[in-house]
Amino acid sequence: MISASELQRKIEAIKNIPTVPGIVQKIAEMVESPSMSAADVGKVIAQDQVLAAKVLRLINSSFYGFPGRISSLSHGVVLLGFNVIKGLVLSASVFDMLSDEMAGLWEHSVGASAVAGVIARHRGYAEPEEVATAGLLHDIGKVILAIELPEVMQQLDAIVAAKRVPRLLAETEVLGITHCHVAHWLCAKWNLPAALREPLVFHHAPQQAKFAPEQTAMVHLANILVRARGYGHGGDPFVPKINDQAWQLLGLSMDDLDAIVARLDVELERVNTHDLFSV
Repeated sequence: MISASELQRKIEAIKNIPTVPGIVQKIAEMVESPSMSAADVGKVIAQDQVLAAKVLRLINSSFYGFPGRISSLSHGVVLLGFNVIKGLVLSASVFDMLSDEMAGLWEHSVGASAVAGVIARHRGYAEPEEVATAGLLHDIGKVILAIELPEVMQQLDAIVAAKRVPRLLAETEVLGITHCHVAHWLCAKWNLPAALREPLVFHHAPQQAKFAPEQTAMVHLANILVRARGYGHGGDPFVPKINDQAWQLLGLSMDDLDAIVARLDVELERVNTHDLFSV
């Protein structure tokens, strides 16, 4: 079994994720500068034409609430904010590396994004697009493990099937860590803000979120609801229990949950997972 320290070194040394290190780092630096504008950020993304087309397609997808209405990257940055655009650049870069065999994980991630947006808008949250982006990225650790350690993925699948245990437990058994630990390393490497970082790291343990507890709770619930709907494949067939603290923090009633479920069915039908990145 590969040790956690060896795995961390391997993950942190990733060089083959296209465009992520350079462009994301540049965007992060630009955001810190008060003199930079949305147009400036849009120009940086536009330097990579394929990436720019993929980001625009994501911006105009139904689960961001602006289907077919945003024609420029600078307009998208103004409407969605720097954190969302940064998350979309990561999504467009990393998820593009998934093979056809991992299409279920992509569908699960897109579904979680759509549902997270539904929950955020139902609660009147000020930045639902940011929550939707966190939902899209929440299983980024699984993506990186699948890309970097494909042989381990076969072991995990075998353990899940043979022992009927959740993927999280199988990861702990084989690797000594989980995809959430991988997400933590990646978030540190990419300097992601807490609103994106904590939902990625704590979506299975939302009570541990300190800086973005609401966003983390919403992504936690979205992950569970999209699993319950059988949309995509998150690595195992099990539906986790909703964390009590997360449920209380969100302040939702069963009537609220019924309304969210009714809306999520509509949103999931509208999302075309196969066409989002086909540019």
